[in-house]
Amino acid sequence: MLKVYSVKNCSLKSVIKQIFSDFNLSIPVKVFIKPNLGGRYPISQGENTRLDIIDSLCTFLAENGCQEILVGHSSLLSFGHCRYDFDTLIKGSKFYRLRKNRIVKLINLDTVERVKFQVDNNDFNIPQILQTHFYINLANLKTHMETGVSLTLKNQVGLLPANERMRKHQKDLDGSIASIGVVVRPNFNIIDGRIGMEGNGPHHGAPKKTNLIFCGDDMVELDSLACRLIGIDPLQVRHITIAQDKGVGRLASDQQFFEYQRYFISFRKPDECYQKYKVVKVWPNKACSGCIFTLSEAHRKIRKNPFILLRFLLRLIRLGRLDVVLGKECQRYRQKYSSQAIIIGNCAKDLAEVNPGCTFLPGCPPGEEDIIKLLT
Repeated sequence: MLKVYSVKNCSLKSVIKQIFSDFNLSIPVKVFIKPNLGGRYPISQGENTRLDIIDSLCTFLAENGCQEILVGHSSLLSFGHCRYDFDTLIKGSKFYRLRKNRIVKLINLDTVERVKFQVDNNDFNIPQILQTHFYINLANLKTHMETGVSLTLKNQVGLLPANERMRKHQKDLDGSIASIGVVVRPNFNIIDGRIGMEGNGPHHGAPKKTNLIFCGDDMVELDSLACRLIGIDPLQVRHITIAQDKGVGRLASDQQFFEYQRYFISFRKPDECYQKYKVVKVWPNKACSGCIFTLSEAHRKIRKNPFILLRFLLRLIRLGRLDVVLGKECQRYRQKYSSQAIIIGNCAKDLAEVNPGCTFLPGCPPGEEDIIKLLT
C-alpha cells in the first residue's frame, strides 16, 4: 500500500495524523526513526531530513501513547578537513531540539549493538534495535549521481558502520542497497519531498519544491512510484530492479501511477560530470563521498586564497580545458576525457595505468593539500 500527500495548504501535524489513519497504524510503544543526514557543511536545501517533519512525527507519537522514540544516525566519514561525527551532525541539523520531547533519545549508531546478516556472501552489520522497535525509514526525495536516486532503499545504507559503508561504495553499491532491503524491511516508509533535490544530488544538486510526502510499507513500490512522479524510469535505477528481483518488494503499477499522475513534476537528472568555470569538468564515475568531498573542500580552499586562486585560473587559461577524473567506473567515459586529465584516488588507478599522459594522485581519499598542489 502507498499514498502520496500534498501538504501545500496543510499543517504537518494534520498530514501525519491522516497518514496514521489511512494506513491504520496503531501507535507503537517503541519507535526507531532513521532520517537522512548525509550532508556535510555547507548543507544545501533538500539535502538532509528537515527538522520540522521529524519533530512533528515525534510530537504526534508522544501525544498518542508512544513511550520511547529513538532517532538514530551514524557519523559520516571525516577526511582530515573537518569532523563529521555524530555530535557534529546533530548540531548542524539542529536535531538537538528534539530533546525537548522527554521520550525522544538521539542515538549514535556507531555505539549500538549490531547483528550480522549475510546475503549472497555479503555481510551486513545491522543495529539490533531494529528487532525491538517499530522502524520508520524517513528518506528525502533526491536524485543521485551514483545510484540515480536516493530514496528509502538508499537511505538504509546509513544503518551500516562507516567503514562498511565505504566498502559497499567501492564494490557494488547498487547490489548492496538491494541486499540491505532483503535483511531489513522497515515497518513504515516516508519520503519527504516537500523540498527535494534534483540534478547532481545527493549533495551538489539544486532544491526542488514539490509539497509532496510519499508513504508506504513497500520500499520498492514506494521508490518506483516516486521515480515515475519525478520523470525517472525506475527500470533504469539498478538498485530498485535488483531489489525487486530479490523479493524485497514489487514495482508500483500503472494504475497507482495514474492515480497520482496529477502530482507529476519533472526533476533534472544527474549529469555525467560537474562543470566549473566552463572549462573544468569533474567526472565522479561512481566515486564515494571520500574523494568527492575532499576534492570539494580543496576547491573551497582554493577559492578562499586569492594567490592560490590566481595560480589555478592561470593554469586553466594555459590548458584551455581541465578534466578531473575519480571513481571506480572511470573507464566508462574514457573517450570523453582529455589526454592530460588529472586522475584522483585509488579507485581510478586502472585508468591512470593505461593513460600515461595523465597525472595520477593516489589515496583513499588523497589529502586536500595534495589535491591543491596538483590543481595549481
